[in-house]
Amino acid sequence: MLQPIPAGFSRPVFESQSTFRAVLQAMANPGRTVPVPVTAQGPQGWSGSMAALVLTLCDMDTSIWLDPTAASPEALRFVRFHCGSPQASAPHEAAFAVVLEPKDMPALRAFTPGTAEFPERSSTVLLWSANLGQAGSGARASNIQGPGIDGRGELPLHWLPEGFAEQWRANAGLFPCGVDVILVGPEAVVGLPRTVTMEG
Repeated sequence: MLQPIPAGFSRPVFESQSTFRAVLQAMANPGRTVPVPVTAQGPQGWSGSMAALVLTLCDMDTSIWLDPTAASPEALRFVRFHCGSPQASAPHEAAFAVVLEPKDMPALRAFTPGTAEFPERSSTVLLWSANLGQAGSGARASNIQGPGIDGRGELPLHWLPEGFAEQWRANAGLFPCGVDVILVGPEAVVGLPRTVTMEG
């Protein structure tokens, strides 16, 4: 028996607007932890913050790819009902990707970086980061630079999948093409636009 589709936002217009402002702030200030002001009722296994971002960013004109952990039948129905987004069969076909299992995330090169003519037609990866916002005892960090960062910033490596920094350096080398990433934590997001460089 099919379960009811999760409700999503309780006040869609106001909550999507406030979530979108949080995403804009995160992408304009890479590396900064930005609270997600609202949460949404989403599929089982999705955080309220991830559900809120998908409801805000995805629509019938944006294809979406869900990793195997995210792509439950309930989640597919949720996205189809609330967003109307076409389901991408592979990462490189997706405008947006939801990755709930970071250790099994496809390499960044598996997503589309856009083209020289249309660099904006690239993938944005919504990457779950359970540790986002946590300092971590003795945690190592990567130095980040780029527009929106005052001098140098630091991004804790325990917020990222293993080997992410190396992949990101290759991604940054594709500019103006390249994949954008939004780290999604339980209560906040961190933007990593392709303009950011990462060392260490």
